[in-house]
Amino acid sequence: MAVEIQTLKSLFLFKDMEPEELELISEIIHPMRVTEGETLTRRGDAAHSIFIIISGNFMVSFAEDRAFTLHKKGEIIGLSTVLSPFRYAGTAVALTDGEVLSVSGQEFNRLIQSNSTLGDKIIKKINKIVKDRMPFAKGQKDSIEPFIEHSNNGQPQ
Repeated sequence: MAVEIQTLKSLFLFKDMEPEELELISEIIHPMRVTEGETLTRRGDAAHSIFIIISGNFMVSFAEDRAFTLHKKGEIIGLSTVLSPFRYAGTAVALTDGEVLSVSGQEFNRLIQSNSTLGDKIIKKINKIVKDRMPFAKGQKDSIEPFIEHSNNGQPQ
C-alpha cells in the first residue's frame, strides 16, 4: 500500500520536498503496524531499515544504560541504516501499539545517491537529527562522513 503524499509532507524529514520528490519517496516507503513489545532494531545487528513514527511510543536503548523514548510523529528509528558502519547503534522496542513507515536502507541509499538534489535535502535533515541525538549515543562509532561527501560532491560543509 502506498503512503499518501500528504502524510509524507507532514513529516520533518520530508516537509521541504517538492511534489515530484515526494512521489519518488512514496514508492519506497511502506506503512507497518507494530505491537507493544515488538523489537524494531537490535544493537549490533546489521542495519537494514529505517522506521519513521506515525503513532505509538518507542524506547531506544544504548550501551552503558543510556536510553531515550520517541513518541512524536515523524521521529526516526534506525538511522544507522545510512551511517557507517551500518549496524544498529541501539535496540528499539515498541512500548505501545503503533504505526511506523518503513523503508529499506538499500532503497533509501539508492534514492539518495540517484537524485543529488533530493539527497542533499534528506542528508541535511539526517545530519540535524544525528547532532540532536549525539548526547544519547555518545561513544558510538557511527559516522556521517559518507553523507557529507555525497551531499557536497566531496567538499566539506
